[in-house]
Formats: sequence, structure tokens, C-alpha cells
Amino acid sequence: MSLPFLDIHTHHTFQHPDTLRILNHIIGREVMDKESLYTAGIHPWYIAPELNTQWQLLEAAVENPQVIGIGECGLDKLCETDWNLQVEVFESQIHLAKRQHKPLLIHSVRAYQEISQLLRKHQFHLPVIFHGFNKNIKLAKQLLDAGYYLSLGADILDGRQDALIAEIPLDRVFLETDDKTTDIVAIFSYFCAARKLPLDVLKQQLTDNFEQVFNYRIEE
Repeated sequence: MSLPFLDIHTHHTFQHPDTLRILNHIIGREVMDKESLYTAGIHPWYIAPELNTQWQLLEAAVENPQVIGIGECGLDKLCETDWNLQVEVFESQIHLAKRQHKPLLIHSVRAYQEISQLLRKHQFHLPVIFHGFNKNIKLAKQLLDAGYYLSLGADILDGRQDALIAEIPLDRVFLETDDKTTDIVAIFSYFCAARKLPLDVLKQQLTDNFEQVFNYRIEE
């Protein structure tokens, strides 16, 4: 059996038969099945008025061994949630990830510097993945130099990230579908073509990245 197409972050429960998908679990809105792998967190869009209850649900969820990361969480300057509340909830999730010894999956909208500052402030040294990254090479290099990982999605298909694909260290990249209907196989295929990389090499590298970041063994 060959290695799967690894979809590090998706909101879709359907999948290609050769795919291993990591489902995004929205606290208080969804029920986890007993077979899938998840990340769980409080997204800045979905911080509830009943935050204490929401937090209790998150703390319970991350005790489940199927939950292998915290997120997506982060900061978003375009959403309506109060900024100070966003910061408070994100900082709490940084501490939760440290206690659980689990990586963070980051949602960032115009807040990369603020998120990086908070991670440094709280001395977070576990893996950090900025999901859905579609910004410029300069910002990518800043995040990579800080030791973070980048997850690229369907946005790469328009060709505007070809320069980033050509330069990004393969041991610091993931691929994802997020909420798009694009098949993860198409994203893998495009990345391989842009990087001039055999598919089996990319699948092996992303498997290695996944096992290192999430401390989870993928069986072939």
C-alpha cells in the first residue's frame, strides 16, 4: 500500500480513497466520529458568548487521542470579534497546547507579526503551522526563519505561488484543502509540477513532516 495524499486541514468529511485527512473540529458545533484525526480549537470567528462553556468543551476535546493538534486558532483583523478578546483566547490556546504538548494550527488574517510576537512572548517551542498560507515570499521566509511550518492550499493552482513552491524547504511544508472543494490530489499534482518533483518523493516528505510534527505514525 502506498503512502496517502495527506490533507493537513480540511472541513470536509468526504475524501479521496487514498487520502489521510485531518478534520477541523469546530468546538460546540460538530461531533467527532470515532475514526478520524482532528485538530480542535476556538477560531476567532467563532468565539462564543458562553466562552467558559466553549473552553470546557475544548479542554475535554483535546484529551481525545484523535485530536492531534490545537487549532485552527489565531487572530483575524477582518472579523467582528473584539481584538482584545481574540488575543485572550489565542493566548489561552497557546498555554493549552503547551500543557498538552500538541502543535498549533494557526489562522491569521493580517496578523502574522502579532501572532509571532505572542508565540515568542509565551516561549512556545512546539511546532506551529500557518495554514492556508498565500502571502509573499518575504513573509514566508520570516515565518520559516522563525522555525514555523507553512501549509499551502488550493490557492496555489492560480500560479501566483510558484516562486514560493520553488523555494520553500520541503521539510517545512504541508498541503491542505481547507473549505475548498478542490481535491487534495490536484493540489499535490500542481505542487509536484511546479517544483519538478516526483509525486512519491513529495508524499514521503509530507508524511515525514507529519509524523515529526504530530508525533503520529502513518501506517502504509
